[in-house]
Amino acid sequence: MNQKNKTISSEQKWIPDGFHFLGPEESRNRRNLLQSFSELFEREGYSEITLPSFDYSNSFRSQLHEGVESLLVTKDWDGNELSPGVDLTLQVVKGMAARSHWEENQNIYYFAKKIRDHKKRNASRREILQIGVESLGKSDTNHLISQIQILKKLWDNTIPNKTFTIVFGHSSFFLSLLDILGWNEEQTKVLRQFLYTKNIPELVSLAARTNTSASHMKIIQLLLKPIPANEMVGFKKDLESNLSKEELNLVKNELDSITSFFEVWNKQMLGVSCIWDPSLVRDLSYYTGFMFQGYVEHDPEPVFAGGVYNDLYASFTGIQKDACGFALHLDSIEVLLNKEK
Repeated sequence: MNQKNKTISSEQKWIPDGFHFLGPEESRNRRNLLQSFSELFEREGYSEITLPSFDYSNSFRSQLHEGVESLLVTKDWDGNELSPGVDLTLQVVKGMAARSHWEENQNIYYFAKKIRDHKKRNASRREILQIGVESLGKSDTNHLISQIQILKKLWDNTIPNKTFTIVFGHSSFFLSLLDILGWNEEQTKVLRQFLYTKNIPELVSLAARTNTSASHMKIIQLLLKPIPANEMVGFKKDLESNLSKEELNLVKNELDSITSFFEVWNKQMLGVSCIWDPSLVRDLSYYTGFMFQGYVEHDPEPVFAGGVYNDLYASFTGIQKDACGFALHLDSIEVLLNKEK
């Protein structure tokens, strides 16, 4: 048995599936990478925070869509169920909300591990080191774009020879369109899945069984068609032509806001490949506006994600505070770095 096979056998024997041991060289490289990220975030006016490894399971359940379960592990002394961190944005906002009376910087960043359970035996990573940037109190167009500009600087400083494509969706706009379609809860659940997987044949069959009108069928077709950001005006016109006056009133403010966002984006972010995907679906329920995911060629999994969650802070405090942020998995960055060597 060669040395490589010995190493693999040893790791499979001693380390749980999906978890990885980093040796001295790997740990040093990771520390240098994290230090460069810290310096960038600090220059941009963000302060570091530290997250707990475990939290109450109910905190996660309250913001996860049905069917997405956290990995329950143990209970505290009072009998409350605890989970390892399965969504770090939620923990960030919850932790900062608990310190709402503190006068601290509301632009923050963190390095923390999350647990992701694919329920697949071949999942290479279940323990993920996540890098996150969050802002509490701001989520307007300029601030959201400023965060993506930070992300772009991080990317260019780390893997400048690898480009990414950013895909935008909008949570409340998508939900408004689902309301216009008028499908019941079970039908909507199936529709979300078909839109997520872009399963056009099954979607058309479902629409036919529910006697979907011709105009609503065209709306579904528009949802299925991601387009470059510079074609947003055409999308707006096509959508408006298939909505009744009453239906248009339901989405007019959101549609105008989305169009305005991309007008600013197309002026400020010309060097970033950008797609508008109106059917973008996330497994987190706290997004209230724009959502985005970043992809690199030949990788079906997003390497970063983020968006706007204006109601999350209020869910813990009752005090309204807009918020937005992004997160990326360091493991994905390290894989790309290793491919360039």
